Amino acid sequence: MLQVLHLDGAEQPVAVLVEGPALRLRRHGIADVFAPLPRLARVVVHGPRVQWRTEALLACLAGGVPVLFLGPRGTLAGALVPVRQPSARADLAALLDAAATAPGLRRRLEDFCRAEERRAILAIARREGADVGASALDLRPAAMRRRYLETCGAPAAAAALLDLMAGLAGALVAEALARRGVGPQFLMRRTGGFGLAEALGRVLVWRTWPIISSLVAISERDPAGALTAAVRRAAIRAFESAGLAPECDRLLARLAAALADDL
Repeated sequence: MLQVLHLDGAEQPVAVLVEGPALRLRRHGIADVFAPLPRLARVVVHGPRVQWRTEALLACLAGGVPVLFLGPRGTLAGALVPVRQPSARADLAALLDAAATAPGLRRRLEDFCRAEERRAILAIARREGADVGASALDLRPAAMRRRYLETCGAPAAAAALLDLMAGLAGALVAEALARRGVGPQFLMRRTGGFGLAEALGRVLVWRTWPIISSLVAISERDPAGALTAAVRRAAIRAFESAGLAPECDRLLARLAAALADDL
């Protein structure tokens, strides 16, 4: 099973080099750690103190391992993916390419993401016993986020955890898209493109509310309001243990089916 490598330089900088078929991680005063590239699904970089050698980045590209960068608050900031397409492209990549030549693709993608987010909201509301048919229940994403943040007991800490979970979910989707051969115009927000990874990450993040609720009580933040390194590590372990990859695959399969119906 492929593993996810998280690199966090919050406590001390980490240098990323390459040695043979592996990344070599170097920290001051600690023995070097080796991460074989054939065993990696993706690399997630947290913060600005992870120092990459160019040859290490090129090795990730040659090995087909996406590198995702999260910003200070844990949100997805960027993605480094190979330009060379996989030898076998999944149907989704071909469908997106075909749909991009027709007018109205952005609207169709926005509608799909909106419908999937509502599906996720309804699922979590039903799981908690809410009467989803009640007229008083506001199911809009912003209203539901406020509702859940307020019930966590520490809204500011929960919001920081939510930002991190959204970034991790977006990184998971970006890797899945890149491995299917989806082009960079759908990985990040850019002129003429559509940030599909970020948008579908917002769908998956609803499944992390149990994680957020379980971590709020132990969540500490630094003077700037960011989560401490220890809390981030606990949140990352919980996210990777949640097994969201199959749900991500099902989400992308539904997107492919929706695009096929439109073409």
